[in-house]
Amino acid sequence: MATLNSIRNCLCPMVSRLLPRLLLLGAVLLPVAALAAAGPRELLDTGRADDALRLLTSQTSSKNATAFNYLGRVYFALGDWDNAVQNCERATQIDPHNAIFQLWLGRSYGEKANAAGPLSAYMLARKTVAAFAVARSQDRENVAIARDLAEYYSTAPAIVGGGSDKALALAAELASAHPADAAWVRAMVASNQGNYEQAEHEYIEAIRFDHNSARAYLDFARFLRGRKNWERFQQTIELAIQSATIQPTDHYDVAELLLNTNRNLSVAAQQMRAYIQSGHTEESAPLFRAHFLLGQILLKSGDGAQAAAEFRAALALASSYHPAAESLRRLGQTPKPQR
Repeated sequence: MATLNSIRNCLCPMVSRLLPRLLLLGAVLLPVAALAAAGPRELLDTGRADDALRLLTSQTSSKNATAFNYLGRVYFALGDWDNAVQNCERATQIDPHNAIFQLWLGRSYGEKANAAGPLSAYMLARKTVAAFAVARSQDRENVAIARDLAEYYSTAPAIVGGGSDKALALAAELASAHPADAAWVRAMVASNQGNYEQAEHEYIEAIRFDHNSARAYLDFARFLRGRKNWERFQQTIELAIQSATIQPTDHYDVAELLLNTNRNLSVAAQQMRAYIQSGHTEESAPLFRAHFLLGQILLKSGDGAQAAAEFRAALALASSYHPAAESLRRLGQTPKPQR
């Protein structure tokens, strides 16, 4: 016992001297360990595109469909449609029965079609609806799949697989379990047919069915933007912000809508900061893009210095995000080399 006490007495001063160093070392190593433990979904939700690319590139193999799907989704967030399509195609080739893989393939085809020439766009549009339809057949309970397919049906011409009849049939399928989503589909159909009074009625029904959710108000605001009804657009935006069930991504959507309409930029900045600082960012609203959009808002507001800081924050998460790099160059600043 005397020997143990002697050893303890000798170690205590040593530990006291080492403790600050150990704590500092822990502070350094903890983020590294956290990064190692983070999965691709967490990296996507936190907007860490560079980290996600490094992780997933090391995981892709001839049989890892999930890694290819996530890799495609990272490129999708970055706006790199070629790589998004390539990796999402690989995922569905390995596992053709996964509805989520088909959904992201359809989304990637759709975005690539929007940026393509007429002939390529036609072929890609056909592939888009085919992938969405397969996803729907594989998982009829997934509302995100149904909404994407319904939006395609209601907006695309018949020559590339669209059609209001198909959209309304899908709305009828949704009506029982998801009445708000069904009303949203009917609203899009009515709007695209030029029946704006009916469209407005359906958007208001969607708001009622969805218990005054911010998402439903924002869908209606997009319709009002198209109608250039700016007074009601602003009123609807305010109702979205005041919604008791507003979600972090709704703040992002409010800010983006205001930026795109060049209205109430101070509110747009406030809303985007609320999203960035929420601690609940999501893949659907990439954090690096939130920083970029905040930079655009600040730039339009005349604050070039803070805008540049936001562009750099975007590039710190996604060094290959070209819009942020190009915005810095326009400000006369050189982006840091990609890591």
